[in-house]
Amino acid sequence: MFKKFTKTVAILGAIMITLGVTTPAQAASCGTGKTTATVNVRTGASTKYRKIGKLSKGKKVNLYTTKNGWYKIKFNGKYGWVSKKYVSKSSYSSGEESSNSIKGYKVKKSLKVRAVAYSSGTHTALGTKLRYGVIAVDPKVIPYRTKVYIKELDRVFVAEDCGGGIKGNIIDIYMPSEAQCNRWGSRNITIQILK
Repeated sequence: MFKKFTKTVAILGAIMITLGVTTPAQAASCGTGKTTATVNVRTGASTKYRKIGKLSKGKKVNLYTTKNGWYKIKFNGKYGWVSKKYVSKSSYSSGEESSNSIKGYKVKKSLKVRAVAYSSGTHTALGTKLRYGVIAVDPKVIPYRTKVYIKELDRVFVAEDCGGGIKGNIIDIYMPSEAQCNRWGSRNITIQILK
């Protein structure tokens, strides 16, 4: 009987983790907000995730993190996700939302660039192994070893490579596969130079 109960608890725990429904004791709130309209609460940061309820307009919420245009909030004692479109932020301390701090780094400046992607090669211009997290740059514009935040990928990259076609405000993002490069294509984006 005890073994059966333990197995049931383990299965339920796995289901909760899979659905992204976790308990509030796992993290502290890093901001507050208020809903600007009736909004659906989902198990993940996208409309493809299951609805677990609704919040009415004017409802105050604690914000725990942000991802892909969604806020993670506390809902009925558990975590859920709501679209940023329907939340007016009162305060927030997460890196993505801060204008002068991102993922623990200070923002030196913003820079508009054309971002492409590549997957060939084994080592960078600095002799380090090519890996996801490396970008190729024009070192006259972005010096080697500069840390760069790319919001679209929600990641800090390091300038360690260069290329014949990388001149001026162009960066080349190393990605593990050609398919990922094709999905990225060529985009005009704004990056943050960190210090």
